[in-house]
Amino acid sequence: MAGNSTRPAVVAAVAATGLATLLATVVAPAVAGAATHPAAKAKVVNLVKDAGAESAKPDSDGGKVKVPGWTPAKGSQFTAVAYGASGGFPDSSSPGPKHRGKNFFAGGPSGNTSGATQSDSLKAYATPISQGKAKFRLSGWLGGFSSQGDYAKFTVTWTSAKGKALGHATIGPVTPSQRHDVTGLLFRATSGTVPKGATQAVLTLHMVRESGEYVDGYADNLSLTISG
Repeated sequence: MAGNSTRPAVVAAVAATGLATLLATVVAPAVAGAATHPAAKAKVVNLVKDAGAESAKPDSDGGKVKVPGWTPAKGSQFTAVAYGASGGFPDSSSPGPKHRGKNFFAGGPSGNTSGATQSDSLKAYATPISQGKAKFRLSGWLGGFSSQGDYAKFTVTWTSAKGKALGHATIGPVTPSQRHDVTGLLFRATSGTVPKGATQAVLTLHMVRESGEYVDGYADNLSLTISG
């Protein structure tokens, strides 16, 4: 009888030991893995509104049309053009972004210079900017027509809450020789640190005509990203 009375206790002890071993070998590593797993990186956001002129509705020959999200310079013929539009504009096979969408920015049908601006809030990055830890990357595809010297530049100007310029960065121009006198767009990028005190990013597309009648400075897939 005595032997039989101790058997349940032994069985219970063995069961408890087995459960403890199972928890140690399965649950504990899982908890440890969860504790040491690196946090997912925040999604990188492109601050440029309508970065590829896709919201515009171009005509068939590169005429001036409204480009949502952008404010044209006074008197500017700034516009959006469809890839493959008549008149020798870049098409789907021309040098340019792989994922180019339907449209690109252009200077327009007349004038010596052209361009447009937009302003984007930096409120979401206030903490890293104040700590001098906010890093930016400015990029885009810029180009022109054939051997003509017309060109485009893309600039970000960092401004304070009172509108004071605190610094800037620019990509472009892309020269005809860099394009090998071929109509199309080439990728350009630059990076740096957002100045402390910056609250707005003022983005400017500037096109210049050096020959011909059309302002053939082109741009597409523009981007401004900030991390930190």
